Amino acid sequence: MSTPVTSSLNPWGPISQSHRVRIYQHGRTCEHPDCTTVLSVYNPSTYCNAHAALAARMQRRGLASPTRDVACEHCGEVFQTANRARRYCSDRCRMAAFARRKRAAERAKARHREQEVLTELVVGARVG
Repeated sequence: MSTPVTSSLNPWGPISQSHRVRIYQHGRTCEHPDCTTVLSVYNPSTYCNAHAALAARMQRRGLASPTRDVACEHCGEVFQTANRARRYCSDRCRMAAFARRKRAAERAKARHREQEVLTELVVGARVG
């Protein structure tokens, strides 16, 4: 009995794109307060090799992360946070930004539906 030949060497389908090398922003520096080391574009960490272990120990011990100034993505107000993922200054701005994104998605969906109806009318007029 012979096995079927597939076009790919992978019998389960195409290979995912996750094998690509990830590149990070150029010119990033170590976040340690006294360090000016420029990080490699291939280094996913925010600390250089000399300070990565120190940052990991601080995180394990539950010590406070250094705070940084961030501009709110909704209102533009500058606020301080230690959380790297925080994008909004308050829950009010976070929820308002979500509502804005949701309204924009609904408008885009309505425009798409409108285009489909117009296309059907134009195609129907040509056929009829």
